[in-house]
Amino acid sequence: MSSFFEASYNNLIHRPNGRDWWHCMPLPNGNRIAGAHADCFVQLKLWENLDLLTFDLAGKRVLDVGANDGFFTIAALLAGAGKVTAINTADRPSYPENLLFACKQWNVAPEVVVDDFQAHPFESSYEVIFFLGVLYHLENIFAAAKLLHKLLNDRGRLYLETQMSLIDSPLPIYEAASDTYPTVAKQYKEHLHLTGRSNFLFPNEAAVHNLASSYDFTCERLMGVYTHHYPSRGVFRLTKLMK
Repeated sequence: MSSFFEASYNNLIHRPNGRDWWHCMPLPNGNRIAGAHADCFVQLKLWENLDLLTFDLAGKRVLDVGANDGFFTIAALLAGAGKVTAINTADRPSYPENLLFACKQWNVAPEVVVDDFQAHPFESSYEVIFFLGVLYHLENIFAAAKLLHKLLNDRGRLYLETQMSLIDSPLPIYEAASDTYPTVAKQYKEHLHLTGRSNFLFPNEAAVHNLASSYDFTCERLMGVYTHHYPSRGVFRLTKLMK
């Protein structure tokens, strides 16, 4: 377990299974798989920013939405989660191949689902949901928040990471992604039909708090090394209110 969360590596390995990787994935031999980001520790920084060191995952049921290469799926299992479900659409061509490759290296076995979480018939609820880098790829943020509330147990935790609007306002604002106007990020209109490959709406902090309140979550913004290094990104912990 400890070697997965080690903030160093021996060698950087490129495409060990013949596939490109998005996550920079640690390997048990001390090497790391090269990801798409120049910062080889970006996923580790986000994991630490989630403040999970003070929250016992032991035995918890975890859902990783938009699991991609599986860094956070594997991290949760190595941190003691009882069951982890990874779900991603088939629009990501290396999913689930990369995830399964990494799981084999670490000898862990999550439940792996290839589907859109918005349409998947989930058969259980969860104590923890990871929703990292997903929100702004969705056409209907509000339906997603309602579904995530339904999928969580009472007092369950939703960890949300998102690109933020940089518009400073006390009012809740969603900045529309655009290929025409200079918004915080492009829309990539040619990918609108691909779940998770295009951008739609970027919230400011007030919008995230308002979204949480609208669907009966408490909301805390989490600050740390990740958000310090990437100030255009926001990390939030939403807790489902008791009925």
